[in-house]
Parts: sequence; structure tokens; C-alpha cells
Amino acid sequence: MFKFSRARPIAKNNDGLPMITTMRALIIEKNQAYRDLLDHTLAAHGFTTDSGDSIESACLYADDAPYDIICVNQELKDGSGEEFVSYCNRHQRHQDTPILFLTENRDLKAEDLPVRVDGVIHELNEHQIEDQIVHFIDQHLDPVFYEGRILFVEDDAEVSADILGKLQKTGYQVSHFTSVEAAREEFDAVTVYGSHAEAYDLAITGLDLDGELKGEDLVSFIRSYEDGRGFIPIIAVTRDNNANRRIALYKMGVNDFLPKPVLHQELLVRIRNLITNKRLLDKVHDIRRELHALATIDKLTGCHNRHSLMEFAEKFIATSRRHEYSISLLVIDLDHFKAINDNHGHAVGDVVLELTGGLLNASFREGDLVARYGGEEFVVLMTHCNAEDARGKAEELRQAIENLKPNGLDITTSIGVTSLEGGAKGDFEAMFRAADEGVYAAKEGGRNRVVYIAVD
Repeated sequence: MFKFSRARPIAKNNDGLPMITTMRALIIEKNQAYRDLLDHTLAAHGFTTDSGDSIESACLYADDAPYDIICVNQELKDGSGEEFVSYCNRHQRHQDTPILFLTENRDLKAEDLPVRVDGVIHELNEHQIEDQIVHFIDQHLDPVFYEGRILFVEDDAEVSADILGKLQKTGYQVSHFTSVEAAREEFDAVTVYGSHAEAYDLAITGLDLDGELKGEDLVSFIRSYEDGRGFIPIIAVTRDNNANRRIALYKMGVNDFLPKPVLHQELLVRIRNLITNKRLLDKVHDIRRELHALATIDKLTGCHNRHSLMEFAEKFIATSRRHEYSISLLVIDLDHFKAINDNHGHAVGDVVLELTGGLLNASFREGDLVARYGGEEFVVLMTHCNAEDARGKAEELRQAIENLKPNGLDITTSIGVTSLEGGAKGDFEAMFRAADEGVYAAKEGGRNRVVYIAVD
């Protein structure tokens, strides 16, 4: 396996996700044909452009607006492009703006100029100019969604080197494998998905592989996942451009095709488009998860809120009854909490609740339901947990809360416990009533204790 990555800063929002922004470019070029070419190339990469042919017009643009890139020819209508570059170097707004210098002098290098430029393009033919511009953008700018993780499977050494060489010049992180078997193992090991930094954003697979498993097998494997991993975009690379094969692979879930030999420009555009669309969908899913969290999670403690508890509790109990396993419920009430608020203030009371919630979330399994029922009262539903285990867990929790000492305060809790043994009839209301009776009995008995009450 071969891996490489090149870290670059990229604009992100408060959630650490890439932001969709509009990039602007300034083109100062006396030749109309070159201006049109630059405009077309930059527009294809998400830029809006302003253009002029003179130092005078360039300075007016520079004074008027910020730009993400400036392209300027060495020879302008009213003087040397170096004069405008010098103006930008001194300009507070543009002294750090990437500058691309165009010249017919094939021997000129950036370090030979008396002004700061970030790259030099030697005007040759149309395709060479376009390739140089794209390379400059990759190296110096951070277009949104240019970065991402790519799973790449190809056993043709020449094709692999060609594609890896091009991707290495971008900000993509690429994991290259020569067999589907190795790629499957890697993909299966990466359990995160969506906008997670370690998730794969795209798969590129050759179809004409020599191993027992082919590219089609990798496509089927990826699409078999029911979580977000199963929905990443896939590009197939093949010398066989047979229409029936393409249609069959589209039906299997391939998003795009690239014929061999691969054109670099086409490869980058297709990758960018697919990753952009994936990232946009990731953002939609992130927003949905955030909205769901707002509706179901108590902001102070990080536990489920009462609404969420009431929504899921009966489903938990019905599932336990259907599969005939035990389920237990704890009602946890902090002792003398009103005195904490009265004597130390509500801010300290909030700290106590926050740390208690954190302790509860850390103390139970992922399949259990931990909720703040209201005020200083918490409820925990534990699946596959009988009465004996529930009593033991409650006692461990009572001791942990006593040892917590938030803000240096001594706090204790009274815990009521109840259970429905494998398949027994009962509902949440009956379980809560029994456990709440246990809390009352614990407080009557001196607090800081666990009391078990059976469901009627």
C-alpha cells in the first residue's frame, strides 16, 4: 500500500467543516484571447473574474475589492506588469494575495524578478497554459472541497504512477492498493464516514485487475455497507469502454468512468465534482444530526432529554419483551440539590449537573439510554441487564457520584432500581413508578443509598 498526503489550510466553519465560498480572480492581460482563456479556466474552478489590460485598470480593481488570485502579464498596455505587481506587494489588502506572472520569456523564473510573485507561466499553447494554471491553483490556493481522502485501486504500474503523480500535486490524501483484497481490508477498518476527517470521500478503481477479485467486486463490496461508507462516490478506470459494461456498472453503483489513458485535467475535474457533491450531502446530514441532537439531547449534561426518553423508552422495553431479555431502570436523584443552588448559586449547581451527566454517559454502554428526566433527576434504561446486575451497577454509580466532588462539594445520590426479567410484561410507566418509589424509600432511609423495588 502507498499513502501520501499534503496538508493545506482550508476555510472551515465552527463545526470544522469546509465552507462554501465564492472565490475571486483578477486578470490583467493585454491579449484578449489570453484573457478569455484565463477567464474560462478560472471560472471552471469556481472563480468569478474581473479583467483589464492596463496598469491603470488593474490598480482600480485592486483598490476596489479583495482577490484570491491575481494573474498579470509581464507586458501590459501602458507599461510593465512588474509595476502593478510592485503595487500589490505594497498594498495592505493584496500583499499576501497569490500572484501568477505570465510571460513569453521561457527562461524567466519567479526568483529572477525584483518583485514577489508566486508563480510564472510561460505562454505556450492553450493546453499548456491551462495545465500550468491548474497546477498553480492546486499549489497555492485552497478551493473548497479540493481536499479529501481517496481509496485508489490499480495494479498497472504505469497508470498508477501517472494518477498518483497528478494527485500528489493536490491536497488529496490517497491510499493506493494493487489488489481489491487489500483495499477491502483497509476500507472495512475505517469505520467512520460522512464529514469525519478520517472518512473516505471517493474510491477510484481499475476494472482490469489481475487478481482474483476485480473492480466490480470492490464496487459491490462498498455498496453493501448500510452506513455512510456505502454511499461514497466511485470512479471506474478501464481500457474497455464497452457500453453494456458501463451500463451494468452504473446499475451496480459506479458514479463515473474514465478511459485509459487518463487525461489529468478530466481526472481532477471529475474528482472535484464528485467530492464536492459528497461534501454538500455530508453537510446536509450534519445539519440533520445537529437538529436531531438539539431535539433529543440535554444541552447542559449531554444526556438524552425527557422528550427523547419518553420517545424511546417504550421501544426499548417492547424489544426486550420480544427477544425475551431482561431490562432494568435506574432513577437517580441528587441529594439536597436545592441547598447547593441556594448556598452556592445556580452556576455551581449547573457544574454539578454537568459533571454528573458526564459521569453517567461514561458509565454505561452504548446501547443503554441515559437521560436527564428533569432538574436533578436522571433515568437510565439498561438493556440485557437483570435485577442483580442492576443493583450492582447502581451501587457502583452511587459510590462514583460520592467520589465525584464537583467544585469540591460533597454530593450524594439516592437511586431507585427496578427490572423486568426476560420477557416479563410491563411498560415504562410501571417501571418508572417502581424505581421512583425506590428513590423515595432511599431518601426516607437516610439518602445516599440504593433501593430495589419490583414492578407490580
